[in-house]
Amino acid sequence: MKKVFALCAGLLIFCSTVFSQPGVDGFEFLNRDISEILYSISLYRGLAIVADDTVDGKATFRFAGEDFDSAFDSFLRAERLYVDKSEKVWTVSKVSFTQNDSSYFLDASDVRPVILVDKISQKFQCEITFDSLGESPVTLHTSGKNASDFVDAVARVLGKDYSVDSDNGHFRINKISSQKKSYSSERDQVCVKKYSEDGNELFSVDVQDASAGATLEELFSKAQKEFIFACDTSFRIRRVLFSGKSFDETLSLICSNCSLQALESNGIFYVLPDSSLGSSLADSGKIWKKHNLSCYAVSRACSLIESRFGKQNLIPLDEENGFLCFATENVHNQIADFIKSFDDAKNSFVVKLRYIHTDDFLTHLPPGVNASQIVKSTQDNVFFFNGNEAQHEQLLEQLKEIDCPVKRIRYDLLVMQYQSTEDFKWENTLSAKKLSFGDRNDTSISLGSVLDFNLDVVSAFGLKFAASLQSAINENRAQVFADTTLQGVSGGTINFVNTNTYRYRDNNLNPETGKPIYTGVTREIASGLKIDVTGWISGDGVITSKVTASVSRQGADLSSSTGNPPPTSEKIITTEVVGKSGEPIVLSGLIQNEDCWIEQRTPLISKIPILGWLFKSRNQTSEKTEMVIYLVPHWESDENVSETKISQKEFRERVIKNIVLEESK
Repeated sequence: MKKVFALCAGLLIFCSTVFSQPGVDGFEFLNRDISEILYSISLYRGLAIVADDTVDGKATFRFAGEDFDSAFDSFLRAERLYVDKSEKVWTVSKVSFTQNDSSYFLDASDVRPVILVDKISQKFQCEITFDSLGESPVTLHTSGKNASDFVDAVARVLGKDYSVDSDNGHFRINKISSQKKSYSSERDQVCVKKYSEDGNELFSVDVQDASAGATLEELFSKAQKEFIFACDTSFRIRRVLFSGKSFDETLSLICSNCSLQALESNGIFYVLPDSSLGSSLADSGKIWKKHNLSCYAVSRACSLIESRFGKQNLIPLDEENGFLCFATENVHNQIADFIKSFDDAKNSFVVKLRYIHTDDFLTHLPPGVNASQIVKSTQDNVFFFNGNEAQHEQLLEQLKEIDCPVKRIRYDLLVMQYQSTEDFKWENTLSAKKLSFGDRNDTSISLGSVLDFNLDVVSAFGLKFAASLQSAINENRAQVFADTTLQGVSGGTINFVNTNTYRYRDNNLNPETGKPIYTGVTREIASGLKIDVTGWISGDGVITSKVTASVSRQGADLSSSTGNPPPTSEKIITTEVVGKSGEPIVLSGLIQNEDCWIEQRTPLISKIPILGWLFKSRNQTSEKTEMVIYLVPHWESDENVSETKISQKEFRERVIKNIVLEESK
């Protein structure tokens, strides 16, 4: 669009500068669009010069002098253009009609056949229809007295593959198909005559070495009947000669001679294979029959019928919205009843989904529901269903099994970090004490912080485990790393991350000095615990849990001195467990080992060379850390959701009661 505006502006500037100069009476156009040349000339002459839809291409036009009209006419003749001049408008075209008395003269040069036919229709105010006329331009110079002469001339220019039919001022240009030409080959000798005798229309047929298609086509043409060949009609007729037969008798004789039959429906004759000849035992009793449709499309109806009754011999009739079927009478009746079940006026029903979205429903359509029957709305859980009342009721019944809430899973997660330290320093120590009277082995249970866990340790693992865990916490051999509840849905993945992010500067070592150089880039290292849990609930309530846990640890930062990032270590464990709701899952083996040196010294004296070593001591410590993950899955069914959780006080009382029962045993 911008190029067009720029071109028009350039033409205006050019014309204004050239034509406005005194003493200049000439201009030159080199390989410009003809429409641009005409537009510039119209500005120069001060009148309207327009080009119709036949004008295209580029041209060269030079003018110098005073006789502009002669130069303009020469330009038009050179470009094979014609002009119709009036007082206000000059119209330039590649098609020209002139009249002399009662005759018309047509001149057309390099015009598309479709445009030429349109010009003839506009000139004579008549209706002209046509098949494909092609895109190759044609040139025509002829004369005639009416539209028929010019339409025939166009057909002659197009070639022998085109013919013209006329009916009360309506013209049609037909293209003879290759099949039709094959029927009318030079060796086909077909003579079909129609005559009247005693008020009856009779036919005589004289055929020698002709195809069945050519013979039937000639008969239908003489009888002015519409027909459709639904099978191969290339069968050759050697010799047929008879007369004085009605149309039905003539058609029956020709078809029986070629193993064909004709079925009439709504005034149209369908030529089909003869079902009574050459049939196998499996085809005995089969006949051709037409089935009409009211609302359903033919292609979709044929697909439904074949999916219901298997592969059938069907011939779709798109123009009549029906089809022909070759089957037994019983199958025809079943097909007719089946068509009644879906071929009726469709109603639109509003369907509201409770738990799923329309896209989820379209992904998993139930049997008997087509995607074309579903129309989305602006709401994700509402759609329109096009069908009859019975289909709507069936859909609602199916939705009871589909539109259900997603099963929910709750995971009680407890992550404990166990530590053990080994000191390699030897000490000469001795301790002794006197046993008091009454010393004996005694066992007691003390539960404190264990009862405050989100995970019910006593119910899941038993009282002995709870006491052992409490003892480890009291002695600082274990600490709680994570204690939480994870909520998810069946089939979904839950991600639990408890990490520390360490940022360090990215350094490179200088090859000359060996010192680190800061690159201006800051990088990150995340270390800690990551847990991914994917749970799925089967129909019997069994929970399948796939758990992936990783523990990573970051070492000392040496990037400032070495240029390397801090070292990291990582342990990963993956497992898949199947169990009932409430059965615990334990993941262990996530062990990290670290060795460190602890140096103790006496201030000031320890710094004296050689002598200072007597006032220093170094201890090597090996620290072992293990992450243990306790996971208890629960199926959050509707019954469980309705239950109220017990209070912390009730929970403590229940645990104490269990302890008393254990001691009494």
